Amino acid sequence: MKKFTEKGELTRQRILKTAIGLFAKKGFAGTSVDEIVDTTGINKRMVYHYFGSKELLYQEALATEYAKLEALELETLHPDEPVEKVVSSIVSTYFSFLLDNPDFVMLLLQENMNRGLNLDKMEMPLSKSPMLELLIQVVKTGQKNGTVRKNIDPRFLLISLIGNCMIYCSNRFTLSRALAIDLGDKQVLKKACDAVSEILLHGIKA
Repeated sequence: MKKFTEKGELTRQRILKTAIGLFAKKGFAGTSVDEIVDTTGINKRMVYHYFGSKELLYQEALATEYAKLEALELETLHPDEPVEKVVSSIVSTYFSFLLDNPDFVMLLLQENMNRGLNLDKMEMPLSKSPMLELLIQVVKTGQKNGTVRKNIDPRFLLISLIGNCMIYCSNRFTLSRALAIDLGDKQVLKKACDAVSEILLHGIKA
């Protein structure tokens, strides 16, 4: 990555932060460079100076948001801990992260609606491999000591972890209305977090 002066890096981060918010709200196609610079209040050429193109700016927006979650995953997951604690910690981390980072949720939804086409163009492809490798260790350890079922596939476990947590944010408003429950309420979400942990643990325990 190119190095910039302290002032230049601050400007670059302002552009990136603004772009993340707009891309999350409107998607890649619905967001223009003009809108980004108008919202940021900087000269248009600065976008191209710091990022090269709208496409590369969008890719960095995706990478930046994904990196936040990956850092938390690697910080939270300790393969040597009992599977109960591991699952509970990951679910709690996902719930907290998704609630605190609505732009991440929206970017993910936008990119899925776009069939992940922008992900294919990234120089450094986004990957869940670091998280998956740690989860594989947890499952193998649990299988050896008899606490985890032998037929558990860590890939599907990871998808279930993500999906069961994600839906509380991605489908918050429709589910809140359909089930007459406020998924924005902290106490409700605490119960939801505990329920997801319990369901996942019952599904994988021997």
